[in-house]
Amino acid sequence: MNALLPPFQLDAGRIVRASKSSFIPAFRLLPCERRRDLELFYALCRELDDIADAGNYPAGHRYEALEAWRAGLRHPDYAGLPANVADLMRRRSLDRNLFLELLDGVATDLLPSVRMATRVDLDVYCHRVAGTVGRLCLPIFGADPKRAGDYAETLGRALQYTNILRDTASDLRRGRIYYPLDDLAAAGITEAAFPSGSSAYLAGFAREADRFFDRAAEKLPAADREALKPARIMASIYRSLLRTMQRDGLQVTEKRYRLGTPQKLLAIGSVLIGRQ
Repeated sequence: MNALLPPFQLDAGRIVRASKSSFIPAFRLLPCERRRDLELFYALCRELDDIADAGNYPAGHRYEALEAWRAGLRHPDYAGLPANVADLMRRRSLDRNLFLELLDGVATDLLPSVRMATRVDLDVYCHRVAGTVGRLCLPIFGADPKRAGDYAETLGRALQYTNILRDTASDLRRGRIYYPLDDLAAAGITEAAFPSGSSAYLAGFAREADRFFDRAAEKLPAADREALKPARIMASIYRSLLRTMQRDGLQVTEKRYRLGTPQKLLAIGSVLIGRQ
């Protein structure tokens, strides 16, 4: 029996409560129905993440589960998906092609050794695992997918760069290096030596993440500003995390950073009072 296969019904409440994610406070700003839909979508993304990170399961089980999700998404009636996920896809008219791209990103993380040879490879990966997620959230938020698409894509890049920094140590333990190898080589860092001697490079990567947050803010459509308040809160929380890492000297190869409750409240408050 493969426990990673899509369940009949996805228990979103249990998954959200167990996650203790920094994103959860942003969900509470949405009207009840949209909040439930966003929680379900988040739970789905966590399920897919679990497939990517379930190192205690045989590789065959993980690939089988991924293909089961892929088959369900390709089916005209979403047969094989959890019933509540299929209902969400239909009600919110979610783009199945974006979901299939997301699964391609998950498939990258199933490889025994993950490397990004070039910045183009990293761009493609970020689109698949973060840009798609941002775009799929837009109809759930109530924002216009065409008008806010560039904002979602750019913010997704900022969030993913921050994730890459935060998870550097745990990714190394899993055999994953998301920093482009050609960038590292240009900085005089070999794949075998990384993370030794990488402090300056990591500081530059963090500055790039910061610029993506700025670009996302520039692309925020005025007409969707209120609908995108949850996304703006996610951005504020993650930018606070990025700056916490920077102030601490980006010791990402040694520890995993988390925000405390006061920091999260300040980040949320800056959006609620209109500063972001």
